Amino acid sequence: MTGDIEVSGGAGGVAASYEDMLTQADVLDLAGDDLREVGTGLAGMFGEGDVWQAAVLCPGEVAAVQVAIVEASSGPDGALWAGGEVEVTARYLRVAVDVYRFADATLAAGEEALWTAGGWTFGAVLPVAAVGAAGVLITNPELVMLLLGDKDELLNEVEELAYDDPWLLEALTRMAPGAVQGTSFTLAALVPLGPLALMGLTRGRWPSGDYETSVAGLAALARNLGHLRDTGEFGVAAAGGPSDLRIDERHAVETIFDQQAVTSAHDGRIQIITLEGHPPSYVVQIPGTQDWSSQRGDNPVDLTTNVALMAGDDTVMAGLVADAMREAGITPGAPVMLTGHSQGGITAMTMAADPDLQREFSITSVVTGGSPVGRIDVPDGVSVLSLEHTQDVVPMLDGADNPDRPEWTTVRRELSDAEGGGGDAADRGPGGAHSLDNYAATGAAADASHDSSLERWRDDNRSFFGSGQAQQYQIGAMAGG
Repeated sequence: MTGDIEVSGGAGGVAASYEDMLTQADVLDLAGDDLREVGTGLAGMFGEGDVWQAAVLCPGEVAAVQVAIVEASSGPDGALWAGGEVEVTARYLRVAVDVYRFADATLAAGEEALWTAGGWTFGAVLPVAAVGAAGVLITNPELVMLLLGDKDELLNEVEELAYDDPWLLEALTRMAPGAVQGTSFTLAALVPLGPLALMGLTRGRWPSGDYETSVAGLAALARNLGHLRDTGEFGVAAAGGPSDLRIDERHAVETIFDQQAVTSAHDGRIQIITLEGHPPSYVVQIPGTQDWSSQRGDNPVDLTTNVALMAGDDTVMAGLVADAMREAGITPGAPVMLTGHSQGGITAMTMAADPDLQREFSITSVVTGGSPVGRIDVPDGVSVLSLEHTQDVVPMLDGADNPDRPEWTTVRRELSDAEGGGGDAADRGPGGAHSLDNYAATGAAADASHDSSLERWRDDNRSFFGSGQAQQYQIGAMAGG
Protein backbone atom coordinates (compact mmCIF):
# COMPACT_ATOMS: atom_id res chain seq x y z
CA MET A 1 0.00 0.00 0.00
CA THR A 2 1.12 3.56 -0.78
CA GLY A 3 -0.93 5.99 1.30
CA ASP A 4 -4.55 5.18 0.47
CA ILE A 5 -3.71 3.69 -2.93
CA GLU A 6 -2.37 0.28 -3.94
CA VAL A 7 0.14 0.22 -6.78
CA SER A 8 0.92 -2.89 -8.83
CA GLY A 9 2.97 -3.54 -11.95
CA GLY A 10 5.29 -0.98 -13.47
CA ALA A 11 8.98 -0.65 -12.64
CA GLY A 12 8.32 -1.79 -9.06
CA GLY A 13 6.26 -4.83 -10.09
CA VAL A 14 7.21 -8.36 -9.15
CA ALA A 15 6.67 -10.18 -12.42
CA ALA A 16 9.57 -11.36 -14.55
CA SER A 17 9.15 -10.65 -18.24
CA TYR A 18 9.35 -13.74 -20.45
CA GLU A 19 11.06 -11.63 -23.08
CA ASP A 20 13.71 -10.60 -20.53
CA MET A 21 14.27 -14.25 -19.60
CA LEU A 22 14.73 -15.18 -23.25
CA THR A 23 17.11 -12.26 -23.72
CA GLN A 24 19.12 -13.53 -20.76
CA ALA A 25 19.20 -16.99 -22.37
CA ASP A 26 20.68 -15.42 -25.53
CA VAL A 27 23.33 -13.66 -23.41
CA LEU A 28 24.22 -16.98 -21.76
CA ASP A 29 24.46 -18.64 -25.17
CA LEU A 30 26.95 -16.02 -26.36
CA ALA A 31 28.94 -16.38 -23.14
CA GLY A 32 29.03 -20.15 -23.66
CA ASP A 33 30.33 -19.66 -27.19
CA ASP A 34 33.07 -17.35 -25.91
CA LEU A 35 34.10 -19.83 -23.21
CA ARG A 36 34.27 -22.70 -25.68
CA GLU A 37 36.39 -20.57 -27.98
CA VAL A 38 38.74 -19.77 -25.11
CA GLY A 39 38.89 -23.45 -24.12
CA THR A 40 39.67 -24.52 -27.68
CA GLY A 41 42.44 -21.92 -27.88
CA LEU A 42 43.96 -23.12 -24.61
CA ALA A 43 43.83 -26.75 -25.74
CA GLY A 44 45.65 -25.78 -28.93
CA MET A 45 48.54 -24.43 -26.87
CA PHE A 46 49.23 -27.94 -25.58
CA GLY A 47 50.64 -29.09 -28.91
CA GLU A 48 52.60 -25.97 -29.91
CA GLY A 49 56.21 -26.61 -30.99
CA ASP A 50 57.69 -24.04 -28.61
CA VAL A 51 56.23 -25.92 -25.68
CA TRP A 52 57.78 -29.24 -26.76
CA GLN A 53 61.14 -27.60 -27.44
CA ALA A 54 61.16 -26.13 -23.96
CA ALA A 55 60.46 -29.61 -22.56
CA VAL A 56 63.97 -30.69 -23.58
CA LEU A 57 65.57 -28.07 -21.32
CA CYS A 58 63.07 -28.03 -18.39
CA PRO A 59 60.74 -31.01 -18.62
CA GLY A 60 59.34 -30.62 -15.09
CA GLU A 61 58.24 -27.05 -15.53
CA VAL A 62 56.75 -27.75 -18.99
CA ALA A 63 54.83 -30.73 -17.64
CA ALA A 64 53.32 -28.48 -14.97
CA VAL A 65 52.36 -25.94 -17.64
CA GLN A 66 50.72 -28.67 -19.76
CA VAL A 67 48.72 -29.90 -16.76
CA ALA A 68 47.55 -26.32 -16.14
CA ILE A 69 46.57 -25.96 -19.80
CA VAL A 70 44.51 -29.16 -19.67
CA GLU A 71 42.77 -28.07 -16.45
CA ALA A 72 42.07 -24.58 -17.80
CA SER A 73 40.72 -25.85 -21.12
CA SER A 74 38.91 -29.12 -20.46
CA GLY A 75 39.13 -29.79 -16.74
CA PRO A 76 36.08 -29.78 -14.38
CA ASP A 77 36.54 -26.04 -13.86
CA GLY A 78 37.90 -25.37 -17.36
CA ALA A 79 36.56 -23.10 -20.07
CA LEU A 80 35.09 -25.89 -22.24
CA TRP A 81 33.22 -27.40 -19.31
CA ALA A 82 32.00 -24.00 -18.07
CA GLY A 83 30.88 -23.06 -21.58
CA GLY A 84 28.85 -26.24 -21.80
CA GLU A 85 27.24 -25.57 -18.41
CA VAL A 86 26.33 -22.01 -19.43
CA GLU A 87 24.75 -23.19 -22.68
CA VAL A 88 22.79 -25.91 -20.86
CA THR A 89 21.55 -23.24 -18.43
CA ALA A 90 20.39 -21.15 -21.41
CA ARG A 91 18.46 -24.14 -22.78
CA TYR A 92 16.87 -24.80 -19.38
CA LEU A 93 15.85 -21.13 -19.20
CA ARG A 94 14.14 -21.33 -22.59
CA VAL A 95 12.35 -24.52 -21.59
CA ALA A 96 11.27 -22.85 -18.33
CA VAL A 97 9.76 -19.95 -20.28
CA ASP A 98 7.81 -22.41 -22.45
CA VAL A 99 6.59 -24.26 -19.35
CA TYR A 100 5.62 -21.05 -17.56
CA ARG A 101 3.77 -19.75 -20.60
CA PHE A 102 1.91 -23.03 -21.00
CA ALA A 103 1.04 -23.10 -17.28
CA ASP A 104 -0.15 -19.46 -17.32
CA ALA A 105 -2.29 -20.06 -20.40
CA THR A 106 -3.72 -23.29 -18.97
CA LEU A 107 -4.55 -21.74 -15.60
CA ALA A 108 -6.10 -18.68 -17.23
CA ALA A 109 -8.17 -20.83 -19.59
CA GLY A 110 -9.22 -23.08 -16.71
CA GLU A 111 -10.26 -20.14 -14.55
CA GLU A 112 -12.23 -18.59 -17.41
CA ALA A 113 -13.88 -21.95 -18.14
CA LEU A 114 -14.98 -22.27 -14.50
CA TRP A 115 -16.46 -18.78 -14.46
CA THR A 116 -18.19 -19.43 -17.78
CA ALA A 117 -19.58 -22.76 -16.56
CA GLY A 118 -20.87 -21.10 -13.41
CA GLY A 119 -22.45 -18.38 -15.52
CA TRP A 120 -24.05 -20.95 -17.83
CA THR A 121 -25.59 -22.72 -14.85
CA PHE A 122 -26.84 -19.47 -13.37
CA GLY A 123 -28.20 -18.26 -16.71
CA ALA A 124 -29.85 -21.58 -17.53
CA VAL A 125 -31.90 -21.65 -14.31
CA LEU A 126 -32.64 -17.90 -14.34
CA PRO A 127 -35.75 -18.13 -16.60
CA VAL A 128 -37.15 -20.91 -14.42
CA ALA A 129 -36.44 -18.90 -11.28
CA ALA A 130 -38.04 -15.83 -12.87
CA VAL A 131 -41.20 -17.78 -13.70
CA GLY A 132 -41.32 -19.11 -10.15
CA ALA A 133 -40.85 -15.62 -8.67
CA ALA A 134 -43.57 -14.24 -10.95
CA GLY A 135 -45.91 -16.99 -9.77
CA VAL A 136 -45.25 -16.12 -6.15
CA LEU A 137 -45.91 -12.44 -6.79
CA ILE A 138 -49.11 -13.10 -8.74
CA THR A 139 -50.53 -15.23 -5.95
CA ASN A 140 -49.42 -12.81 -3.22
CA PRO A 141 -50.60 -9.27 -4.07
CA GLU A 142 -49.78 -8.15 -0.52
CA LEU A 143 -46.12 -8.99 -1.16
CA VAL A 144 -46.20 -6.97 -4.40
CA MET A 145 -47.58 -3.94 -2.57
CA LEU A 146 -44.97 -4.34 0.16
CA LEU A 147 -42.13 -4.48 -2.37
CA LEU A 148 -43.47 -1.52 -4.33
CA GLY A 149 -43.88 0.49 -1.17
CA ASP A 150 -40.30 -0.16 -0.09
CA LYS A 151 -38.70 -0.13 -3.54
CA ASP A 152 -36.51 2.90 -2.87
CA GLU A 153 -35.23 1.39 0.36
CA LEU A 154 -34.62 -1.94 -1.38
CA LEU A 155 -32.69 -0.24 -4.17
CA ASN A 156 -30.58 1.62 -1.61
CA GLU A 157 -29.82 -1.64 0.18
CA VAL A 158 -28.79 -3.31 -3.08
CA GLU A 159 -26.52 -0.34 -3.90
CA GLU A 160 -24.96 -0.48 -0.44
CA LEU A 161 -24.43 -4.24 -0.73
CA ALA A 162 -22.74 -3.88 -4.10
CA TYR A 163 -20.60 -1.00 -2.83
CA ASP A 164 -19.55 -2.71 0.40
CA ASP A 165 -18.95 -6.14 -1.19
CA PRO A 166 -17.36 -5.50 -4.60
CA TRP A 167 -16.38 -9.17 -4.89
CA LEU A 168 -20.06 -9.87 -5.65
CA LEU A 169 -19.89 -7.53 -8.63
CA GLU A 170 -16.64 -9.11 -9.80
CA ALA A 171 -18.18 -12.59 -9.61
CA LEU A 172 -21.21 -11.46 -11.61
CA THR A 173 -19.12 -9.76 -14.28
CA ARG A 174 -16.90 -12.82 -14.68
CA MET A 175 -19.95 -15.05 -15.01
CA ALA A 176 -21.80 -12.65 -17.32
CA PRO A 177 -20.67 -14.07 -20.72
CA GLY A 178 -21.75 -17.56 -19.69
CA ALA A 179 -24.92 -16.33 -17.99
CA VAL A 180 -26.13 -14.50 -21.12
CA GLN A 181 -25.53 -17.61 -23.20
CA GLY A 182 -27.16 -19.91 -20.63
CA THR A 183 -30.31 -17.80 -20.49
CA SER A 184 -30.43 -17.44 -24.28
CA PHE A 185 -30.09 -21.16 -24.97
CA THR A 186 -32.67 -22.02 -22.28
CA LEU A 187 -35.19 -19.69 -23.92
CA ALA A 188 -34.21 -20.88 -27.41
CA ALA A 189 -34.88 -24.49 -26.35
CA LEU A 190 -38.58 -23.60 -26.02
CA VAL A 191 -38.73 -23.25 -29.83
CA PRO A 192 -38.18 -26.13 -32.29
CA LEU A 193 -34.57 -25.98 -33.54
CA GLY A 194 -34.16 -22.86 -31.42
CA PRO A 195 -30.60 -23.61 -30.21
CA LEU A 196 -29.47 -24.23 -33.81
CA ALA A 197 -31.10 -20.99 -34.91
CA LEU A 198 -29.37 -19.15 -32.05
CA MET A 199 -26.02 -20.53 -33.15
CA GLY A 200 -26.73 -19.26 -36.66
CA LEU A 201 -27.82 -15.83 -35.49
CA THR A 202 -24.56 -15.45 -33.56
CA ARG A 203 -22.64 -16.54 -36.67
CA GLY A 204 -21.36 -19.65 -34.97
CA ARG A 205 -19.78 -17.77 -32.07
CA TRP A 206 -22.09 -19.31 -29.47
CA PRO A 207 -21.65 -21.46 -27.47
CA SER A 208 -18.27 -20.15 -26.39
CA GLY A 209 -16.19 -20.01 -23.25
CA ASP A 210 -13.96 -17.24 -24.62
CA TYR A 211 -14.78 -13.73 -23.42
CA GLU A 212 -14.28 -11.82 -26.67
CA THR A 213 -16.06 -14.49 -28.71
CA SER A 214 -18.98 -14.43 -26.27
CA VAL A 215 -19.31 -10.66 -26.63
CA ALA A 216 -18.90 -10.90 -30.41
CA GLY A 217 -21.76 -13.43 -30.49
CA LEU A 218 -23.97 -11.08 -28.49
CA ALA A 219 -23.13 -8.23 -30.88
CA ALA A 220 -23.93 -10.41 -33.92
CA LEU A 221 -27.26 -11.43 -32.37
CA ALA A 222 -28.19 -7.82 -31.64
CA ARG A 223 -27.19 -6.66 -35.12
CA ASN A 224 -29.59 -9.17 -36.65
CA LEU A 225 -32.30 -7.32 -34.73
CA GLY A 226 -31.12 -3.89 -35.89
CA HIS A 227 -29.16 -2.98 -32.75
CA LEU A 228 -25.48 -2.36 -31.90
CA ARG A 229 -24.54 -1.59 -35.50
CA ASP A 230 -21.33 0.43 -35.52
CA THR A 231 -22.18 2.45 -38.59
CA GLY A 232 -22.74 6.05 -39.63
CA GLU A 233 -20.93 8.85 -41.42
CA PHE A 234 -19.33 11.32 -39.03
CA GLY A 235 -17.00 14.26 -39.33
CA VAL A 236 -14.67 16.03 -36.90
CA ALA A 237 -14.21 19.80 -36.65
CA ALA A 238 -12.59 22.20 -34.18
CA ALA A 239 -15.02 23.51 -31.57
CA GLY A 240 -14.18 27.04 -30.51
CA GLY A 241 -10.67 28.31 -30.04
CA PRO A 242 -7.73 26.95 -28.04
CA SER A 243 -7.27 27.72 -24.35
CA ASP A 244 -4.08 27.88 -22.30
CA LEU A 245 -3.42 24.88 -20.07
CA ARG A 246 -0.54 23.62 -17.95
CA ILE A 247 0.08 20.04 -16.86
CA ASP A 248 2.34 20.25 -13.83
CA GLU A 249 4.36 17.13 -12.96
CA ARG A 250 3.07 16.94 -9.37
CA HIS A 251 -0.55 17.35 -10.44
CA ALA A 252 -0.39 15.58 -13.79
CA VAL A 253 -2.78 12.66 -13.24
CA GLU A 254 -5.29 14.81 -11.36
CA THR A 255 -5.18 17.39 -14.17
CA ILE A 256 -5.73 14.71 -16.79
CA PHE A 257 -8.96 13.55 -15.13
CA ASP A 258 -10.10 17.10 -14.38
CA GLN A 259 -9.72 17.76 -18.11
CA GLN A 260 -11.55 14.51 -18.90
CA ALA A 261 -14.49 16.01 -17.02
CA VAL A 262 -14.19 19.23 -19.05
CA THR A 263 -14.21 17.22 -22.28
CA SER A 264 -17.11 15.00 -21.18
CA ALA A 265 -19.28 18.02 -20.32
CA HIS A 266 -20.18 18.19 -24.03
CA ASP A 267 -21.56 15.33 -26.11
CA GLY A 268 -19.21 13.96 -28.73
CA ARG A 269 -16.15 16.03 -27.84
CA ILE A 270 -12.48 15.07 -28.09
CA GLN A 271 -9.80 17.29 -26.57
CA ILE A 272 -6.20 17.55 -27.77
CA ILE A 273 -3.62 19.35 -25.64
CA THR A 274 -0.54 20.56 -27.51
CA LEU A 275 2.45 20.90 -25.17
CA GLU A 276 5.40 23.13 -26.01
CA GLY A 277 8.54 21.34 -27.18
CA HIS A 278 10.69 20.41 -30.16
CA PRO A 279 8.80 18.53 -31.41
CA PRO A 280 5.65 19.33 -29.44
CA SER A 281 3.94 16.58 -27.45
CA TYR A 282 0.23 15.86 -27.50
CA VAL A 283 -2.30 14.61 -24.95
CA VAL A 284 -5.44 13.28 -26.67
CA GLN A 285 -8.46 12.96 -24.37
CA ILE A 286 -11.33 10.61 -25.24
CA PRO A 287 -14.69 10.70 -23.38
CA GLY A 288 -16.58 7.84 -21.76
CA THR A 289 -19.99 6.52 -22.74
CA GLN A 290 -22.57 9.30 -23.25
CA ASP A 291 -25.43 7.55 -25.07
CA TRP A 292 -26.82 4.24 -23.74
CA SER A 293 -29.18 3.56 -26.62
CA SER A 294 -28.57 0.26 -28.43
CA GLN A 295 -29.17 2.00 -31.77
CA ARG A 296 -26.68 4.39 -33.31
CA GLY A 297 -27.64 8.04 -33.25
CA ASP A 298 -25.69 11.26 -33.78
CA ASN A 299 -23.15 10.49 -31.05
CA PRO A 300 -20.89 7.41 -31.46
CA VAL A 301 -19.70 7.68 -27.85
CA ASP A 302 -22.39 5.12 -27.13
CA LEU A 303 -23.30 1.58 -26.09
CA THR A 304 -22.64 0.30 -29.62
CA THR A 305 -19.01 1.40 -29.41
CA ASN A 306 -18.73 -0.21 -25.96
CA VAL A 307 -19.80 -3.62 -27.23
CA ALA A 308 -17.68 -3.39 -30.38
CA LEU A 309 -14.60 -2.52 -28.31
CA MET A 310 -15.19 -5.39 -25.87
CA ALA A 311 -15.59 -7.76 -28.82
CA GLY A 312 -12.20 -6.66 -30.15
CA ASP A 313 -13.61 -5.04 -33.29
CA ASP A 314 -12.42 -1.88 -35.04
CA THR A 315 -14.72 1.04 -34.23
CA VAL A 316 -15.95 4.20 -35.88
CA MET A 317 -14.99 6.07 -32.70
CA ALA A 318 -11.32 5.13 -32.91
CA GLY A 319 -11.27 6.35 -36.50
CA LEU A 320 -12.78 9.68 -35.45
CA VAL A 321 -10.16 10.17 -32.73
CA ALA A 322 -7.49 9.54 -35.36
CA ASP A 323 -9.19 12.11 -37.63
CA ALA A 324 -9.05 14.67 -34.81
CA MET A 325 -5.34 13.91 -34.37
CA ARG A 326 -4.77 14.55 -38.08
CA GLU A 327 -6.82 17.76 -37.86
CA ALA A 328 -4.60 18.89 -34.97
CA GLY A 329 -1.53 18.42 -37.18
CA ILE A 330 0.10 15.67 -35.14
CA THR A 331 3.11 14.52 -37.15
CA PRO A 332 4.92 11.15 -37.11
CA GLY A 333 7.54 11.08 -34.37
CA ALA A 334 5.76 13.56 -32.09
CA PRO A 335 5.06 11.86 -28.72
CA VAL A 336 1.35 11.17 -28.13
CA MET A 337 -0.40 10.27 -24.88
CA LEU A 338 -3.94 8.93 -25.18
CA THR A 339 -6.18 9.30 -22.11
CA GLY A 340 -9.71 8.14 -21.46
CA HIS A 341 -12.31 7.45 -18.81
CA SER A 342 -14.43 4.29 -19.07
CA GLN A 343 -15.11 3.67 -22.80
CA GLY A 344 -12.53 6.35 -23.62
CA GLY A 345 -9.83 4.29 -21.93
CA ILE A 346 -10.73 1.18 -23.96
CA THR A 347 -10.61 3.25 -27.15
CA ALA A 348 -7.22 4.66 -26.15
CA MET A 349 -5.77 1.21 -25.47
CA THR A 350 -7.09 -0.32 -28.70
CA MET A 351 -5.60 2.59 -30.67
CA ALA A 352 -2.23 2.12 -28.95
CA ALA A 353 -2.39 -1.58 -29.90
CA ASP A 354 -3.22 -0.84 -33.56
CA PRO A 355 -0.06 -1.29 -35.69
CA ASP A 356 -1.40 0.94 -38.48
CA LEU A 357 -2.00 3.84 -36.09
CA GLN A 358 1.37 3.26 -34.45
CA ARG A 359 3.00 3.62 -37.86
CA GLU A 360 1.17 6.92 -38.42
CA PHE A 361 1.52 8.32 -34.89
CA SER A 362 4.02 7.81 -32.10
CA ILE A 363 1.64 6.69 -29.33
CA THR A 364 4.01 6.28 -26.40
CA SER A 365 1.67 6.54 -23.43
CA VAL A 366 -1.89 5.69 -22.33
CA VAL A 367 -3.73 6.75 -19.15
CA THR A 368 -7.07 5.10 -18.31
CA GLY A 369 -9.56 5.52 -15.49
CA GLY A 370 -12.35 3.06 -14.74
CA SER A 371 -11.72 1.12 -17.95
CA PRO A 372 -11.78 -2.67 -18.51
CA VAL A 373 -8.51 -2.99 -20.43
CA GLY A 374 -6.75 -6.03 -18.94
CA ARG A 375 -7.12 -8.10 -22.12
CA ILE A 376 -5.67 -5.51 -24.51
CA ASP A 377 -2.07 -6.28 -25.46
CA VAL A 378 -0.29 -3.00 -26.16
CA PRO A 379 3.21 -3.24 -27.69
CA ASP A 380 6.46 -2.80 -25.79
CA GLY A 381 7.47 0.83 -25.51
CA VAL A 382 3.97 2.05 -24.61
CA SER A 383 3.70 3.32 -21.03
CA VAL A 384 0.31 2.49 -19.43
CA LEU A 385 -1.15 3.95 -16.24
CA SER A 386 -4.55 2.52 -15.21
CA LEU A 387 -6.61 3.89 -12.32
CA GLU A 388 -9.32 1.67 -10.81
CA HIS A 389 -11.61 1.79 -7.79
CA THR A 390 -12.35 -1.31 -5.76
CA GLN A 391 -16.10 -0.57 -5.82
CA ASP A 392 -16.23 0.34 -9.53
CA VAL A 393 -17.80 -2.46 -11.55
CA VAL A 394 -16.76 -1.10 -14.96
CA PRO A 395 -13.05 -2.09 -14.83
CA MET A 396 -14.25 -5.62 -13.98
CA LEU A 397 -16.34 -6.00 -17.12
CA ASP A 398 -13.58 -7.72 -19.11
CA GLY A 399 -13.23 -10.43 -16.46
CA ALA A 400 -9.43 -10.02 -16.32
CA ASP A 401 -6.86 -8.38 -14.08
CA ASN A 402 -4.39 -5.91 -15.53
CA PRO A 403 -1.04 -7.60 -16.23
CA ASP A 404 2.00 -7.02 -14.04
CA ARG A 405 4.36 -5.58 -16.65
CA PRO A 406 7.31 -3.18 -16.32
CA GLU A 407 5.57 -0.58 -18.49
CA TRP A 408 2.03 -1.05 -17.12
CA THR A 409 1.25 0.46 -13.71
CA THR A 410 -2.14 -0.04 -12.05
CA VAL A 411 -3.33 2.19 -9.20
CA ARG A 412 -6.27 0.90 -7.15
CA ARG A 413 -8.09 2.73 -4.39
CA GLU A 414 -10.86 1.68 -2.05
CA LEU A 415 -13.28 4.59 -1.76
CA SER A 416 -14.84 5.76 1.46
CA ASP A 417 -18.55 5.45 2.17
CA ALA A 418 -18.89 9.21 1.69
CA GLU A 419 -17.39 9.00 -1.82
CA GLY A 420 -20.02 6.45 -2.83
CA GLY A 421 -22.92 8.27 -1.22
CA GLY A 422 -23.69 11.11 -3.62
CA GLY A 423 -27.02 12.87 -3.51
CA ASP A 424 -28.13 11.85 -7.01
CA ALA A 425 -28.97 8.21 -7.67
CA ALA A 426 -26.32 8.05 -10.40
CA ASP A 427 -23.66 9.15 -7.91
CA ARG A 428 -24.48 6.57 -5.22
CA GLY A 429 -22.90 3.16 -4.79
CA PRO A 430 -21.03 1.72 -7.79
CA GLY A 431 -22.17 4.67 -9.92
CA GLY A 432 -20.35 7.08 -7.65
CA ALA A 433 -17.31 4.82 -7.67
CA HIS A 434 -17.13 5.34 -11.44
CA SER A 435 -17.39 9.13 -11.34
CA LEU A 436 -14.73 11.40 -12.82
CA ASP A 437 -14.58 13.43 -9.60
CA ASN A 438 -13.48 10.35 -7.67
CA TYR A 439 -10.98 9.40 -10.37
CA ALA A 440 -9.50 12.91 -10.21
CA ALA A 441 -9.12 12.41 -6.44
CA THR A 442 -7.36 9.09 -7.05
CA GLY A 443 -5.17 10.88 -9.60
CA ALA A 444 -4.19 13.39 -6.91
CA ALA A 445 -3.24 10.50 -4.58
CA ALA A 446 -1.11 9.00 -7.36
CA ASP A 447 0.56 12.37 -7.95
CA ALA A 448 1.48 12.60 -4.26
CA SER A 449 2.86 9.06 -4.12
CA HIS A 450 6.58 8.25 -4.14
CA ASP A 451 6.02 4.64 -5.15
CA SER A 452 8.85 3.50 -7.44
CA SER A 453 6.48 2.53 -10.26
CA LEU A 454 4.81 5.95 -10.22
CA GLU A 455 8.16 7.75 -10.01
CA ARG A 456 9.28 5.79 -13.07
CA TRP A 457 6.00 6.65 -14.83
CA ARG A 458 6.69 10.35 -14.23
CA ASP A 459 10.25 9.98 -15.52
CA ASP A 460 9.03 8.23 -18.67
CA ASN A 461 6.33 10.83 -19.38
CA ARG A 462 8.09 14.12 -18.75
CA SER A 463 7.50 15.19 -22.35
CA PHE A 464 3.78 15.46 -21.48
CA PHE A 465 4.30 17.91 -18.62
CA GLY A 466 4.48 21.65 -19.12
CA SER A 467 2.55 24.51 -20.71
CA GLY A 468 0.42 24.25 -23.81
CA GLN A 469 -2.98 24.81 -25.36
CA ALA A 470 -6.12 22.70 -25.29
CA GLN A 471 -8.36 22.46 -28.34
CA GLN A 472 -11.67 20.59 -28.45
CA TYR A 473 -13.03 18.82 -31.53
CA GLN A 474 -16.70 18.11 -32.12
CA ILE A 475 -17.92 14.87 -33.66
CA GLY A 476 -20.92 15.44 -35.91
CA ALA A 477 -23.07 13.30 -38.17
CA MET A 478 -22.48 14.17 -41.83
CA ALA A 479 -25.37 14.98 -44.13
CA GLY A 480 -26.83 11.79 -45.53
CA GLY A 481 -25.02 9.71 -42.86
